[in-house]
Amino acid sequence: MKAIVAKRVSMLELFYDLIFVYAISRITAMIHYPAAGGLPVLPYLEFAIVVIIVMQIWLYQALYINRFGESRLVDNIGLLISMYAMTYLANNINTEWSTTFRTFNTAVLLIVANLIWQYLCGSGSNPLQDRGVRAFTITLSLEFIAVLAGLVIGYRYGIYLCVLGGLIGFLMPLTIYRQFVPDKVNFPHLVERLSLIIIITFGEMLVNVTRYFTGTLVNPLALAIFAFVAALFGTYIIQSELLINHHQQTRGFVLMYSHVFTVVALLSMTAGLDYLTISAVSQTFLWVFLSVGLIAYYICLYFNGVYNRRGRLGKSDYCWLALILVVGISVAFAWRRSDLGIVCGLALASLGQCGYLLFKIVPRK
Repeated sequence: MKAIVAKRVSMLELFYDLIFVYAISRITAMIHYPAAGGLPVLPYLEFAIVVIIVMQIWLYQALYINRFGESRLVDNIGLLISMYAMTYLANNINTEWSTTFRTFNTAVLLIVANLIWQYLCGSGSNPLQDRGVRAFTITLSLEFIAVLAGLVIGYRYGIYLCVLGGLIGFLMPLTIYRQFVPDKVNFPHLVERLSLIIIITFGEMLVNVTRYFTGTLVNPLALAIFAFVAALFGTYIIQSELLINHHQQTRGFVLMYSHVFTVVALLSMTAGLDYLTISAVSQTFLWVFLSVGLIAYYICLYFNGVYNRRGRLGKSDYCWLALILVVGISVAFAWRRSDLGIVCGLALASLGQCGYLLFKIVPRK
């Protein structure tokens, strides 16, 4: 097998990602306002759907650049068009879907049409002879038709077609994944791109928790939150940078889909940390909400173990990691009557995960 040379992430790709910093902050705001002691199911479901729609748009653009991008005119114009439309889309993310329905989905329509154009014009002289390009084009065309039909029908019933379009774009590749050839994917570039979207999501978390860092430098709650967030990020670094074999031929489907749900988990925990000082929020709900987010985060993270270097982690290691997680969450439950107790328990779980992974990867004399 020939050596895999990592494709460099261009400055324009990084510029394009900047709008997703704003989009992620807008998405997080969707679940920042709990009601009746917790968060109703419907607003959370709407939040998850918007994450999926935004992330599948980002993934299609990233995959095009990964497979075919060479900083040509078609690549650069395509990125700029997507960024322009994405700015409108991000500005219309909120919980009142009826008021932003037309602008939001018109932006989706423009982005999807632009992606179809990029795949057809930037992937070679006979694009539809490539099975992967053909699969991408069919999937995006179905999404385009569903969203367009939804816009024509109007909000009352059209919203369901628009959501269906987003779900088609997200889920259909799973049903035709054999159409995608592994050696077309530059895996190191894909890992780097996905890591960047996680860094952006962690940035949103850090921005939201800064309000706890006031007064004296020795603030127990601030220290516990910082330890929690730092350990979460530490485990991500260890898994994505030190355990994964970056130089392999793979479709990368597990990596991509796990990262979508990692974003959902991280933004959920971001909102949960924001609930700490809201007295109307039930402490039991807060414990459940943060704990489920934490469990989901580590499940997504360790699913990526399928890409690890051989022999780095075994079944017994994952059993120990699961036990550490259970112990930390149990401590948080026992101390759930206080915000500090919940955060300390969850920080213990994350620090335990990070410490165990470090113990496994650091060579011992």
